[in-house]
Amino acid sequence: MATKAKKAYELKPVAPHRIDAPGAVTEMPTPREMHHAHIFTDKNYDAMVEFYQMLFNGSVTNEHVHEGKHQLAFITYDDHDHRVVVIKQPGWGTKPERPVGLSHIAFAYSSLGELIFIYKTLKAAGHPAPHWTVNHGNSTSLYYRDPDGNEVETMLDNFSALETQDYKRFYQFTEEFGEMSEGNFDPDKMVKLYESGVPDSVLLDREQVRKMAREGTL
Repeated sequence: MATKAKKAYELKPVAPHRIDAPGAVTEMPTPREMHHAHIFTDKNYDAMVEFYQMLFNGSVTNEHVHEGKHQLAFITYDDHDHRVVVIKQPGWGTKPERPVGLSHIAFAYSSLGELIFIYKTLKAAGHPAPHWTVNHGNSTSLYYRDPDGNEVETMLDNFSALETQDYKRFYQFTEEFGEMSEGNFDPDKMVKLYESGVPDSVLLDREQVRKMAREGTL
């Protein structure tokens, strides 16, 4: 049901990111950012909203029932109005085990400590452990499944953006790089090493991770 906004919010003049005069755009533009994702759900709606709020340390900016049946929760984690929308589709059932389409959505964090804090928080709340934890060389990633089985990656870039491009172009998947699985690690062992004071420069280095994985320490 629509609510009256007059007392709570006064409309302001529009202020787009930029204004281009007619003819100013002369070639195909690239996106300014990846803004948000919409996720359909059904019976797990409440669990999905709770999961993404916890994952993002986020908040629901609006929850709305559309046309009397489709419930939407707009979740944000920064100054944007939403980054993920969880949409309840009554009667749609559950996600098939092997669907085609989007593989996963990835969210970049600022430090290994943040990735570890997320891991420990989700684990303490009873959410399933990530099904894949790997150092890709260019990034360190933990892959979770939300309550509906959608894959979500929490990741940290191990290099600057341009260094990451060079790593992917010239080194990743080469003979020296080895098999991707050689960068797999045990998240609990990662937590233990991190909390014991092993520096990030070691724990984020794929060559060190490969060595420690072979030795069984990671």
